[in-house]
Amino acid sequence: MNKIKCVLFDLDGTLFDTSEGIKMSYIHGLNHFGIYVNDASELDKVIGPSLYDSYHEFFGLNGEDLMEAVRLYREIYSSDGINMLRIYDGIEDMLTEIKRSGNKIGLATTKPLVMARKILETSGLIKYFDVVCGSNLDGSMSDKCDLINKCMEKSGFDDRDRVYMVGDRFYDIAGAKKVGVHSIGVTYGFGSREELEKEGAEFIADSAFDITRMITS
Repeated sequence: MNKIKCVLFDLDGTLFDTSEGIKMSYIHGLNHFGIYVNDASELDKVIGPSLYDSYHEFFGLNGEDLMEAVRLYREIYSSDGINMLRIYDGIEDMLTEIKRSGNKIGLATTKPLVMARKILETSGLIKYFDVVCGSNLDGSMSDKCDLINKCMEKSGFDDRDRVYMVGDRFYDIAGAKKVGVHSIGVTYGFGSREELEKEGAEFIADSAFDITRMITS
């Protein structure tokens, strides 16, 4: 009989397609500073890291400008953007099967905890999760390694060989490697197979069904 596992999921691009709301809100923050994006696909890269990191790294905002961009983003996202999402095909069936097999399920996302929890509650998926870990509104606790470690601590798992981090970006894979847990990269989100393989993902899943098979077999 397989030992019980702890499966940690990223949120954006792994459980939900949240791109529409994120990009709309992100653009709102940029436009205030006269920065305009001609093609929304250019913003695929901002989905994954924290807002503070992405506004700084990709658009050079610092100090008060950075804080204002984040404020403007959240102004729109918390009222409208947060509802502009869809659950990827097969996700609820996947969570049901993983849970039915006796495994623990956690969320490890750089999205602020208050927003992540609201999304899980509104979508009805919260019932599958034993632990939910997200960043703080001030940008702290947004390192993927810290989030994975916190989820492990809260779930009571100390056997890293039974912990799996599932995500769509290299940040998820890099965090898993650094902490010493297994990694599953998903190709249906905002990253690419090339990105995931380059970062050294142990497993690659093209669908929620693939994740179910990897965890429960």
